[in-house]
Amino acid sequence: MQQKQSNKKGIILFGTIVLIFLVICLFAFVITGNKGIEERFSNAVGLPSESEGGDNGFLGFTLEGNHIYYIIILALVIIATVLIYRKYKV
Repeated sequence: MQQKQSNKKGIILFGTIVLIFLVICLFAFVITGNKGIEERFSNAVGLPSESEGGDNGFLGFTLEGNHIYYIIILALVIIATVLIYRKYKV
């Protein structure tokens, strides 16, 4: 019975940490906007900005290179997370 109680506390703590980081991320997005680091840096130091047709990606992130690599890495992270979850029964 003691093991079940500690798992619930762990899940509540993890959920709280995730919510805190989501709030921090949203706050940072509101401050910086949807510009990427390159656009902000160019404006800050007075360099000419690159105008590639206004493609800012999604929330300021643009995938460069082969998109299949991103999908493979995401799948590996999800598989590792599921395996760890099942092994330790979190």
